[in-house]
Amino acid sequence: MAYSYSFMKPHRLPLVAKELDAASVLPLHADEAIAALNEALPGLRWTSDTEAAAELNPGWAEFRLHDDPAQGTWLSMRCSLRADYSAAVQDLCDRFQWVAFDEEPRLFQPHRAPEIL
Repeated sequence: MAYSYSFMKPHRLPLVAKELDAASVLPLHADEAIAALNEALPGLRWTSDTEAAAELNPGWAEFRLHDDPAQGTWLSMRCSLRADYSAAVQDLCDRFQWVAFDEEPRLFQPHRAPEIL
């Protein structure tokens, strides 16, 4: 079984969880997201132009770039349910000024504790 997170670029920060919608985020540029992941995760292995995998401190993670004509480009992270990946997600948000949300749903944003949506 797996757990997933979605990463996007915020239109502005800080972002209040109840404000998370299509107008509060911008699309990620694929080249920017790829460069960021390569920088943050030196062991990342790209299996295609849009998919990659890495071993993180808690365990495995798979990343995928999604291109939706209505929503633009966004990044997903799929990982094992056997560990807590919230620190890794928070690190990516802090480093690259991204926001992320998960299945609970919680909103992660740079330099703030995750907030329930």
